[in-house]
Amino acid sequence: MKAWLLGVLLLLSSCTTLVTAANPFPLAKLQLEHITVPVQLAATSELRAQGLMFQQTAEPGMLLLYREAQHISLWMRNTSMPLDVAFIGPDWRIHHIRQLEPFDETSVPSGIAVIAALEMPRGWFAANKLAAGAQLKLLDSRTP
Repeated sequence: MKAWLLGVLLLLSSCTTLVTAANPFPLAKLQLEHITVPVQLAATSELRAQGLMFQQTAEPGMLLLYREAQHISLWMRNTSMPLDVAFIGPDWRIHHIRQLEPFDETSVPSGIAVIAALEMPRGWFAANKLAAGAQLKLLDSRTP
């Protein structure tokens, strides 16, 4: 097993859990260049399939995490808010950002093999001056 994957799996085991019947997603901290944000973590196929469907807000964002880099496609079935999605390459850098429209079931492909996709409210990346090339890091939730 690659060392970085083992590190990610260890971090996942220490993530803060905010799991309820209404929200089964654990929370994790993600560092994006100059800012640190909490995000919902979807690290299983079941949680990735559910994504932000039926949620009333995109806050605090969602990181769709994969065990290994792969080509993915996203859609907005049952998702009522406009989103921006950053496709994250295996080097944990934003490869590109795409806009997603509410309830649009058109498949939006990653275009490259990605290790993660970060879904945030529309305009969040621009407001935080984050673009292609920005470095990300999944932090232990106990880190301030």
